[in-house]
Amino acid sequence: MMHQDSGNHWGKDEFGRLLDMIKAFGFTCFEYWLEPTLYKTALKQDGMYSEFIETMDEVNELAHARGLKVKYISSPNCIGHEWYFACPNDPEDKKMILKLWSHWAKALKGTDFVGIFPGDPGGCNRNACDHNTFINLALELGEITLRENPGATIELGTWGTPFSGWGDDMAHVKDWDGSWKMLLEGINEINVGGCHIWNGNPDRARKAMEDFIRRLPEFPDDAIVGINLGFSPDADPTVGGDAREYVREVAKLRRVSSWDYSVVEGELIVYPHWRLPRIFSRRREEMTAAPYYGAMSYTMSPKLSHLSMYAAAQASIDPDRNPDLVSREFCGKVFGTQHEMLGELFEAFEVVKGWGHHPRRNWSRQEAHRAYTKIIDHLENADTDKCSLPLFPSPAEYHRDLLWFARMFARLSGPNPDRDAIRKEYWQNCLSIYDKVPMSVDERAESAAKQFSQLFS
Repeated sequence: MMHQDSGNHWGKDEFGRLLDMIKAFGFTCFEYWLEPTLYKTALKQDGMYSEFIETMDEVNELAHARGLKVKYISSPNCIGHEWYFACPNDPEDKKMILKLWSHWAKALKGTDFVGIFPGDPGGCNRNACDHNTFINLALELGEITLRENPGATIELGTWGTPFSGWGDDMAHVKDWDGSWKMLLEGINEINVGGCHIWNGNPDRARKAMEDFIRRLPEFPDDAIVGINLGFSPDADPTVGGDAREYVREVAKLRRVSSWDYSVVEGELIVYPHWRLPRIFSRRREEMTAAPYYGAMSYTMSPKLSHLSMYAAAQASIDPDRNPDLVSREFCGKVFGTQHEMLGELFEAFEVVKGWGHHPRRNWSRQEAHRAYTKIIDHLENADTDKCSLPLFPSPAEYHRDLLWFARMFARLSGPNPDRDAIRKEYWQNCLSIYDKVPMSVDERAESAAKQFSQLFS
């Protein structure tokens, strides 16, 4: 939407059909990321920004007409397509943060939930910024949000170890100027192989969470806290420690929701994900730990990840359901009961290593190839004429895309695949948007295409 010549532009019709689909799956809220935006251009509220605001206002209306809520999340201090990390302890940067936050809260008035997300991208450790800087800033941003949009509910994010990018969670780069470029160059020198964030430890997480819980009564009574079971990118205890003790303490004061980002999909490498056992087990873990109010299901490929989205909604409704039966149920609804076995076979797609990849089983190349052959056979003999779910963009297009992926996986697992040709085909079908728009400052599209082409190598 921010790049008018990119194609693939969604308007009222596309969003309406997407909302019909997620409503049918069982979701109650549509969430989107308000990406870092050019500061002065956004404030002018003309051109693409005016159209963006108009479209998202329509999304609010479309969702409400369907009984759905809408939520946007935004990191408070990452500004511009260059990802400048503005510092709240710098007076000019602070003015910019507050002015831009106020602008979007007013422009998108009517949005039901507003997520104050600590970072990634975002955060700061310049000028003595630490986790308390984020807490203080979140209080101010919450007040601004409710002044401009009185009906909104605030969600406070605790992503990171915690909080993402604030204080010691961010790698310390000498004389850092707040730019993404200098940050990356710096961590290459001081933290080879590491990340600019997720540098905290359990002791640091404890101090941050103790301060956060102490300050939590200052936030609105209906505020929600997004907090996972563990402080790591995969929401486990491996980096910043186990979060369950904090979840239980927070739940005594405010509602808690899960922002377990990688459980359904992870990032960038597009394929038909199959992470159903983990989706259901994570929901059960959460409900055992605390009275979770909700959970999110992330996707970068909403026109492909239908099975994962359906499973995530069903897991929140009833986490005790058998994930294999849910998978078969979905495929029966889409392709007919004679092809419900596809639900089990699709597990063979979950061989792409990446964020959140915790497969139930490891496939040999030969086993996977046999599964792909069966998938192709089923899909070639199936149709979606009687699909009982309102899939977006259409059941027929979903069928076509699955068949394309099945054939690609079969080629990759077969003898002597032409990996360079596959990489080019994958780029054309999944990532060619980057031929028309500038790649994000976090340039991973090229590596994603290469990684896909090297499967089973």
